[in-house]
Amino acid sequence: MIGRDFQHSAFNIPHSRRSAFSLVELLTVIFIIGLLIAILVPSLNSARNAAKRITTAKEIDSIKVGLEMFKNENGPDFPQSNGYPPSFSHPPLGSYAFDSSVGQFPFLKDNPVVYGAQWLPAMLMGVDRQGYIKRSSVPRKTPPLDPPQWYKPDPFGDGKTVIERANLYLTPETTPTRRTKDLPGRPSQAFTAVFEKVPDLPVLVDAFDQPILYYVSNTSGKPTNMVEKIHNKDNSYSGAGQANGPPFYFHQDNVGFTGDETNDGWDFSNTGGKHAIKLDGALVTADKIIDPDPQYRDTFARYIVDRKIYSKLLTDAEPGHAGVDAATPLRPVNADTYLLISSGVDGKYGTTDDVSNIPPFADQ
Repeated sequence: MIGRDFQHSAFNIPHSRRSAFSLVELLTVIFIIGLLIAILVPSLNSARNAAKRITTAKEIDSIKVGLEMFKNENGPDFPQSNGYPPSFSHPPLGSYAFDSSVGQFPFLKDNPVVYGAQWLPAMLMGVDRQGYIKRSSVPRKTPPLDPPQWYKPDPFGDGKTVIERANLYLTPETTPTRRTKDLPGRPSQAFTAVFEKVPDLPVLVDAFDQPILYYVSNTSGKPTNMVEKIHNKDNSYSGAGQANGPPFYFHQDNVGFTGDETNDGWDFSNTGGKHAIKLDGALVTADKIIDPDPQYRDTFARYIVDRKIYSKLLTDAEPGHAGVDAATPLRPVNADTYLLISSGVDGKYGTTDDVSNIPPFADQ
């Protein structure tokens, strides 16, 4: 009996070992799990990005409401932009002491250069996000109080004068912002020095944590001139192509983010490459704006052209039609309001995944 018990314990394989997986079975399970992950992760990422696009679209709608509220209360102060806040150097703020040709920002020390994406929260929430200060709210004293002093706790140094704030047109607690220095990626070397002067200035960001660009229309723009590279103080615009009178929009207004013909903009995705509206396209004529060549297609001008005009040009260019007249005036979308542009998941402004208040092209 003892021998049989010994034999049973010594030579019989325990039940747990008999039911274990073999190496081949384990590898098969691992392979299947890996395959499922490879299938599911892109789908999850797509769903996540789709949700972020919806969130960004809702945020842009909120900004639009805030801009209308700003216009209702401050419209007379900004006649050149139909009552909406400025974006970068445009429109010039007549009674503020700064050089509007280089986009200086009067509400901070030394008037640094600030772009449209930074002007937007500064005007809708104030540079300290506690409310915008109207010039008319500043007590008249001699000498007059410079704008950089307006937002200080004791602006006049008398311990009693408090400057009234405008209503918050956007709520900081519910509107996503980031300090300029905390934006993802990095600016190109050419613009680093500009951004380093305003590291703490808030920027409205989309659900991808990237700036929402803001361009306001110049309502005194001429139908013959859709966009210009920069703002000229004397409003003189002449030359070939579209350059004929003041434009509706200035590419300069967010050039630190989008880049220009000689410098790349901010690389939000850390992948290199350039934004599709890096080039201004100010001299792109009607016959070229429908040309698929990137030097014409990948421009700010083509991105903002009126979709009805663009569609007609495409039709005219088809065989059997009238053909395209290079001198046909080009008009932008939202010619009397503004542009709000999120770069979407790819971090590149001007591509098809942008979220904006601009209608998509019919061929996209």
